[in-house]
Amino acid sequence: MRYILLLTACVLAGMTLAQPVRYRSPNGISDKKNYRRGATQPWFLDLRCGLTQFYGELNAQAMHGIAGIGIGRSLNKQFAIQLDYNAGSIGGEKRAFFNSWFVNEYNTAECLVKWDLSEQFCEKEPGLAHVSVFAGLGQIWFSANAYDLSDSRLLRFTNSEQSARNPLFLRWGPAKGPRGIKKTREGILPLGTSVSYVLLEKLKIAFEYRFYFVRTDKLDATSGRRLINPEESESYSDTPNDTFSFIAVSLQYHFGQQKN
Repeated sequence: MRYILLLTACVLAGMTLAQPVRYRSPNGISDKKNYRRGATQPWFLDLRCGLTQFYGELNAQAMHGIAGIGIGRSLNKQFAIQLDYNAGSIGGEKRAFFNSWFVNEYNTAECLVKWDLSEQFCEKEPGLAHVSVFAGLGQIWFSANAYDLSDSRLLRFTNSEQSARNPLFLRWGPAKGPRGIKKTREGILPLGTSVSYVLLEKLKIAFEYRFYFVRTDKLDATSGRRLINPEESESYSDTPNDTFSFIAVSLQYHFGQQKN
């Protein structure tokens, strides 16, 4: 499914860049590139909702929801910085060996740098549709539980009264600090692409695919090919980190005035 989404995004990007330009540039001359690179309305608010996918041990897909909000500022027409907050859940299952399904409720805070490829590489005004890529850093806070597929009995979990915080950048070994934390905390690396379209002067709609590298292997309350609890009060195995993604639709409201 991940590769289908990536292929779809690439096809949409190719179609957007290949279509003839019908947009009238701000300089009043059709098709001519406007070389004033400052964004007219540099600030923007972003509201999004979509569906998540998980890639890990319990990787039979069960798409869950995500909603988020962001605020950003365009440095120029090519680059923008954006701060995002997202809340959602991920899920999946695996019958072979694990006979388990899981649900993970999470929140993320992210700082992204966005690059508008249409503005960067089009020789003429790119028009109403724009293709962008972005990358950044962030943190995820999550709580995951795994249940038996046969009777929905709780089998594994990431947080309990005994859970303590793993220090940042420490992946193995006993956790430290006060017990009874509600959410596990880990670092994330978000990467993604989006296709946006101007609906009104200040309003855009965008379709986005975002992929997360997470610095843990227990997003599914499962760590490696074993059945013990991966909670933070204990060590966990040296296995590949989990990843997940979402595909979403968003509305972007642009405001503010560029200073001359």
